[in-house]
Amino acid sequence: MKIQQAKQYLEVVKTQVEGTLQAIGPAKLSIMVDIGHTSVQVDGVYALNIRRQVVDFLKQYIADVDKPIHTAQSFAEQKQPQEAIPDNSGMIDWFRGEILFNHEPLPSGKLISIDSSGTLEFQSDKSFTSRGSHESTLRLKSANINADGVATTLMIDGNISKFVQGHNVFGSLNLNKILLKAFNLIIQNHSDIFSYTDSFTQLKNIAQAEKRIEEGYYLVKMLDINFIYDLGSDLAVEQWLYSASINARSQSGAATKSKKGNTVYIQQHSRRWSMKWYNKFREITSSNLSHRLKQEFFDSGLPKFTEGKLRSELRLMALELKDLGIKFGSQLTPSVLTGLYNDYLEKIEMKPNKLLIEEELQNLPRSVARTYDQWKQGVDIKASLPDRTYYRHRRSLMEIGVDISIPPLQVDVPNNVIPMIRVIEANPVQNPQWAYDKGLIAV
Repeated sequence: MKIQQAKQYLEVVKTQVEGTLQAIGPAKLSIMVDIGHTSVQVDGVYALNIRRQVVDFLKQYIADVDKPIHTAQSFAEQKQPQEAIPDNSGMIDWFRGEILFNHEPLPSGKLISIDSSGTLEFQSDKSFTSRGSHESTLRLKSANINADGVATTLMIDGNISKFVQGHNVFGSLNLNKILLKAFNLIIQNHSDIFSYTDSFTQLKNIAQAEKRIEEGYYLVKMLDINFIYDLGSDLAVEQWLYSASINARSQSGAATKSKKGNTVYIQQHSRRWSMKWYNKFREITSSNLSHRLKQEFFDSGLPKFTEGKLRSELRLMALELKDLGIKFGSQLTPSVLTGLYNDYLEKIEMKPNKLLIEEELQNLPRSVARTYDQWKQGVDIKASLPDRTYYRHRRSLMEIGVDISIPPLQVDVPNNVIPMIRVIEANPVQNPQWAYDKGLIAV
């Protein structure tokens, strides 16, 4: 129950009580009371007393939630309020963090390690899986158990946008709002778990947790910031990724590729920050069920929208966030998130894409060098060579950074690439209005 709703209910109940007393008096007042297995009718002064107790509870509930929240020390610093979203581009994807929320510990089980002598080495709580919109999931953990056995914090880990929307093609940079929606969905899906013998206390706990999230009073441990760019065609995206895989680098080293070669990383295994790029259309239409767009979205316009789109994603982890002085959600306004993303994007360099130098060509078998020349001129190599020859030549050329399965980069483009600067300086794609109209964006 939100504070605004509580105030509305208070006015309704007060009006009903006062109106009934004036019209028919207390003796004929009656209400239906749900007692769990059935409902019973309560009449007269008993009904009046119940209504008055509801009024008193709502007054106390509003007073408790409206007053300043005295949080644990780690959450107590004052932060700036959430600012308005500056535009409709960019989204929060993955989130890992911790919210203050008093609740009975989740029934998640434990992992226990026992050595050969039977001595307990360690034990840890397992994650509790919460299923959200369209079978997307979040991992939850209860933490900081107090002397009464009540967990005072809830840890959340997962793709919060996909959890509430069912997809992550686009979304919102309003972290507070998207996290609040995820929290509300968690409570809705597990009302049987997040319950107290005293339901009024639990209503207050939920309302206070909602208020903290709305104001950004929660810890941020890891975050993905995503933007999407329109390169015009699927081929252009693949060319850009191919070029980036060879030429992109940061101070920590050159770009790397995923095993299947469909994702390009900067600092792929860093414990601080990383960036990656991939073809969004190919991801949501792939055979990988964890990434493939759910069947119910196929006619939504999402597949068509992603054609020719390059997804760029920055991941900031706990060590990097600490060095940046970022601890609370209230610090991560949409403009701050956009600024952080741009700061890290500018750390990436794209060196000019070189053609094979004469020495490298001389070291190639003559037949492979001829295939390379034909590929460079735009010949469809797969169609012009027998399959065994094509795959043999492809393996040879892949060893020196040339993939003839991808059409060659156009020679009339500066540096023979779709330059990195084009992405850095381009405006990211804005969320389309039809996505809001269809309820595809959770804001």
